[in-house]
Amino acid sequence: MQNTIIIGQPGGWSVEVDLNGTRGRLVSKRGSPRIFGRFETLAGYLKRVGIEHFSVDTEHYEPAPARKRPDAASRMARTHEAAEHDAWFRQRVEEATGEADQPDAEWVDSATVMERVRQRIRSNHGQRGKNAR
Repeated sequence: MQNTIIIGQPGGWSVEVDLNGTRGRLVSKRGSPRIFGRFETLAGYLKRVGIEHFSVDTEHYEPAPARKRPDAASRMARTHEAAEHDAWFRQRVEEATGEADQPDAEWVDSATVMERVRQRIRSNHGQRGKNAR
């Protein structure tokens, strides 16, 4: 004769089985009692292993505090920001590639570009010196 008892405890539910006078608990791989946080999960598990009738002891049951994930909203916001940035970046690359493929595109070698940058730096540096006096 087999009797299965679901025992409520703080944080969830455990399972005890009485098989011909020998009582045992369902344990995890590590040997500690297996605790199910949701009754529905436990009932589904028992049904899958062929146990469709059981008793429930709720005397010591205390629901676990709801798990709060305060970081979830900020993580989701960062994910959306990253997706928006990715879409913006891909659009910019597509536009630049389209401009570069135009027959009238102006191609400038890197030495010329660097010289223009140096001239701007010298020009801006000179402007600052005049403004500081």
